[in-house]
Amino acid sequence: MIDLYVLGILWSMGSPIEDRYPYFMLRHHDRYFLDVVHEVLNISTSIFVGESLTRQQYKLKIFNFDLSQLTQYGWQPRLSEQRNYPNITEHANYIRAYFEMHSALDTITIRKRSKERKSPRLRIYGNRQFLEELTEVLSLQVEISPKRVQKTTNLSELSGILYY
Repeated sequence: MIDLYVLGILWSMGSPIEDRYPYFMLRHHDRYFLDVVHEVLNISTSIFVGESLTRQQYKLKIFNFDLSQLTQYGWQPRLSEQRNYPNITEHANYIRAYFEMHSALDTITIRKRSKERKSPRLRIYGNRQFLEELTEVLSLQVEISPKRVQKTTNLSELSGILYY
């Protein structure tokens, strides 16, 4: 079985690329996640720097990657309309990897009866279908009520945010 932290990384940012020599591409602005995959899966290729529309990214090409390592858990490509939460029994390390890449912790100002207070807020981003399933898993794992997935923008039907 694949390490669940690594599964979270592959699931979150991996894309199969059909080329003359097909490969599985990982890319992220934080090199740490690619270093983890490189070490745990003992990848022979090197991490390199590439450009994106927004900023520099680190990239890792994994040749001869067996996609069944992901599809056995229900994986679909990153930009699919329907992306499901993986079919796994242990969740903590997978969720930790996902949160580290796709969440933000900040504060929100709550105003009530002319009083203000700051409250911490966790925002989790992703595919709406995936987030619907994630909130159910979180509900069962940490005994909190499921949250409603919010739209990120009026233009996107696929992307969503969970607020905790």
